[in-house]
Amino acid sequence: MKRLTVLIGALVVLAVIFFRGHGGPTVITGRAMGCEWKLVTDERVNRYELQSRIAGVLEHWEQVLSTWRPNSDLSRHNRGEAASTDLRKVLDLAEQLRQESGGAFDHRMLGNLTSAGFGPGGSGIDLSSIGKGHAVDAVCLMLKQLGIKHHIFSLAGEVRAGTGSWPVEIESPDPSVGISGETIHLENKAMATSGNYHQWNRIQDGRLASHILDPATGKPVLRPPCGVTVIGPDAALASGWATALIVLGPERNPLVKSNSYQVIWKGANDAWNE
Repeated sequence: MKRLTVLIGALVVLAVIFFRGHGGPTVITGRAMGCEWKLVTDERVNRYELQSRIAGVLEHWEQVLSTWRPNSDLSRHNRGEAASTDLRKVLDLAEQLRQESGGAFDHRMLGNLTSAGFGPGGSGIDLSSIGKGHAVDAVCLMLKQLGIKHHIFSLAGEVRAGTGSWPVEIESPDPSVGISGETIHLENKAMATSGNYHQWNRIQDGRLASHILDPATGKPVLRPPCGVTVIGPDAALASGWATALIVLGPERNPLVKSNSYQVIWKGANDAWNE
């Protein structure tokens, strides 16, 4: 599960008052894709109209990408129907990422996910590793088109910020060791975290068998509690790369020389040793 916590405390409030003079920020929340979404903005907005618009965008993409809905575009495609135009866009993005990651990201593993005890069952394509990120990007595009520039939006662990410096906390993958989360500031960037410490079904030699699969074996990646956060230009690719990097580890990180992405590794020193 990918999880970040947007901080909406005194730091945000003071920054908003200083820069905008509108008082406190507007916070709008809802649920979609099985998790909570949250918008924070210091601009004047119609709360109820904006909540409805966001919910509409998220509902559209859930209907396109869900493996849990039997009549979604993706579920029908997994049964042999042609991909819809919107689904094809995300499939093309997933294939691009599969090739660029050397196969560490692979969206064609729904059957393996089912065998590992995760997911809704069935076989074919699973786009959950980039689907929520893509939905976040779609919401932020809508906000931009409405002229709402100062905002931060999150859906589960995928976060994207517009103009303004927005504090976001990266959760510690193993709270039991007393390591606090790390707070960074986002502006005109997206961030996604992939980790093994929320969705796992067994422990083997102190390592968690999580929902993240190694495409080379088709089986869960085995690591101690750990997580990877990727900061980049959009949430879909940040999310997909975070999943790929859990598989690869720091020593095989293809983003190490990238000017577009920042990678933050979290976990014990042995978390990344095979």
